[in-house]
Amino acid sequence: MSNRKIIIFISFGFIAASLVLALYYFISKPERQPVPVTQDSNKAIVFKNVKYTGERRGVVDWELTAKVARKYIDKPIIELEDLKGLYKPKPDVSIEFTGTKGSMDTENESGKVDNVEVFYKGEYTLKSPYMDFDFKNGITATKDVVDIKGEKIDMRGTGLLANTNEETLRLLSDVGGIIATEKSKYHFQSDTLLYYFQKATYVLEGKVILKGEDLNMVCDLVHIYSIDNEVDRIEADGNVRVISRGTVAKSEKAVYHFKEGRIVFTQSPRVFKDNVEMKGERVIYTTNDGKLSVERPKIRMERGK
Repeated sequence: MSNRKIIIFISFGFIAASLVLALYYFISKPERQPVPVTQDSNKAIVFKNVKYTGERRGVVDWELTAKVARKYIDKPIIELEDLKGLYKPKPDVSIEFTGTKGSMDTENESGKVDNVEVFYKGEYTLKSPYMDFDFKNGITATKDVVDIKGEKIDMRGTGLLANTNEETLRLLSDVGGIIATEKSKYHFQSDTLLYYFQKATYVLEGKVILKGEDLNMVCDLVHIYSIDNEVDRIEADGNVRVISRGTVAKSEKAVYHFKEGRIVFTQSPRVFKDNVEMKGERVIYTTNDGKLSVERPKIRMERGK
């Protein structure tokens, strides 16, 4: 074979090998994958033993401490564990609270705390499975069950709306509890309850029931006024009915003066005792001895059963 033919065969062999190698590389080469873009926008930085504060006019009005905190990078949210808080809506008002966990929107100064316990000025303790806090507007709220305990009162309700700026607290439904006085303890029930901290006044509304050792009362609306943490008087309005020592009194309004042990019935009062019905402009009943005083009385005898 001539040298020229040998060179041609070698050239063809080299070209064929190159084509086979190129084909193999083309078939076996994996497709190029695009660079993945992260979808996790909830990345957070974890801190331990942290403290957050909020200021108004250069004065710290709230602070939160927690053993663990997660600060999200892309949104103003902090998640907290084993937390304690302090809120001062006014210089002389201090509210402390604790919770197992919670979250805080640092821009809106609002958040939620689970398994919360609130301590109001050392006078009242509130407990609930959760509460929502709005520090900017001074609002605390929950739709869950709330237990409230104080030196003279123990009550429970469903749903709460408290305004710390106005110093009011409202239980929204299914209210029940016990209020203690110098003389006795009274069990009460109502649809709603509103409490004014500054005035030390309770307002019970709906179907109100008040039961004590000396009397039972049913009406539509009750105001309970206190002086020096002691009940001073109870004002009942709307379909008032009082039962005490075998006496039944009905009227549209009644005022119970606790220290005097005296109930004054006005607005069409009627009294039933020993099959006798008495009416007058005003009826005064004393709880200590069960005596009655009727102004301008009208008496009607009822036939005994």
